Amino acid sequence: MKFSFRNRVAGVVGNFLEHYDNALFGLLAPFIAPLFFANTDPVTGLIYTYGMLPLGFFTRPLGALFFGVIGDRFGRRQALISSLFGMAVVTIGMGCLPVYQDVGLFAPVLLAVGRMLQSFCAAGELAGGAIFVLEHTPPIKRGFASGCYDASTVGGILLASALVTWMSARGQIDTEWRVLFWFGGMTAILGLILRWMTIDEPKLDGSEPAIRGLLPLKNYSRALVAIIFASGFGYTTYSLAFTLMTGYIPLITSFSKADVMQLNTVLLMLDLCLLPLFGYLSMKIGKERQMVMAALASAVVAIPLFSMLDGASLGLVVGVRCAIVLLGVTFAAPYYAWAIEQVPVKHRYLLLSFGGALGSQLIGMPTSAVCLWLYKMVGWSGVPGIYLMCVGLAAAAIVVWQKKN
Repeated sequence: MKFSFRNRVAGVVGNFLEHYDNALFGLLAPFIAPLFFANTDPVTGLIYTYGMLPLGFFTRPLGALFFGVIGDRFGRRQALISSLFGMAVVTIGMGCLPVYQDVGLFAPVLLAVGRMLQSFCAAGELAGGAIFVLEHTPPIKRGFASGCYDASTVGGILLASALVTWMSARGQIDTEWRVLFWFGGMTAILGLILRWMTIDEPKLDGSEPAIRGLLPLKNYSRALVAIIFASGFGYTTYSLAFTLMTGYIPLITSFSKADVMQLNTVLLMLDLCLLPLFGYLSMKIGKERQMVMAALASAVVAIPLFSMLDGASLGLVVGVRCAIVLLGVTFAAPYYAWAIEQVPVKHRYLLLSFGGALGSQLIGMPTSAVCLWLYKMVGWSGVPGIYLMCVGLAAAAIVVWQKKN
C-alpha cells in the first residue's frame, strides 16, 4: 500500500501546530506578561510568564503515556487524531482567556491551566508524527526524512514568529494577540479533517502487539534515558535561540522587542532551509557522529558566545544567534532517524513520546526561566552559556553511551 503525499502531510500537520502554539506563547510572553501579571515589575512578570513554559512537566508526560499506549495498541492514526482534536480545542480556548484587569489573579491561573492542557495534548504529536512518517520511509533515507520532518517544526515556529512580528510592527499585538491563538485552532481543525482522510498502515515489520501497561518503560530504561537527554538538548538550543532571546536581548542591548522579532523570522528561514540539508549530511557522515560533534561544539563555544552579547552590535547579535541555530540544527536534523532505531516498533510510540516529554520538560522548557533568573541573580550576560554547556556535554555523552549498547 503506497504511503501517499497526503499521508505525509497529515503526519506533520500536528507537529507544525504544536510548535506554532509553543512558539507563539514564548514569543508573546514579553507582550502578554504585563496583561496577566499587571501587579509585578516587568522583569518579574516576564520571569513568571516564561516560568509557565515548563509547566507541562506535570501534564506532558501523562499525555505521552496516554497517547503512547493508544498509538502502540490501536494504531498511529488513532493517537494522532485524538491529540490534534485536543490541541484544537485548547488553542481556541487560550484565545478566550481573561486578563488580570478582568479577573485579577485568576487570569494567570487560567493561563497556567491552558499551558498544561496544551502540553498534555501536544505530547502525542511530536514523536507520533515522526514515527508515522519515518516508519514508512526506507531506513537509508530516514536521515533526510528526519530533517524534513524537523523542518515542519521550524515551519510552525516561523509562522508564529512572522505573525507576531507583523502584529508588533503594526502596533496591534497588545490588543489583538487573541487572534493568533484562534488562527492556530482553526488550522488544527483543518488538519483534523485531513487526518480523517488518511490511511493507517498497521503492518510494519510483523512485530507482536504492544505489551499491556507500562512495562516497556522499565525494560528499555537505557534507551529511554538516551532519548530524554538527546531530546532535551534539542529543546534547549531552540529555547535559547528563539524563546529566551526574545526577552533577553532587549534587556542587555539597545534593541527593542520588535527588532528582535524581525531577526527571529530571518533566522527561522535559515533554520528551515538547513534542516533537510543536515538531515541529508547525516546519511553521509553518520547520525551519531553528527549529533555528538554538534553537542560537543555547543559545550565548547556556549560561554564565549553569550559573554559577547552584553551591549552587542546588531552584527554580533546576529552572529551569536546564527551559531546557536546552526549547532541546534546539526544535532536535531537526524534526531528522529536516530531515536526510532533505539527502541522496537511495538513500544516505539510510548517510549519516544514519554522520553521526549521528559526531555523537553525537565531540560528544554525550563531553559528560558532558569537562564533569566540566573542573569537577574548574577548580572552576567554569559550565564545562559553555562546551561548550554552542561546540557551539551550530557547529550554528547549519552549518544556515545547508547551507541556502545
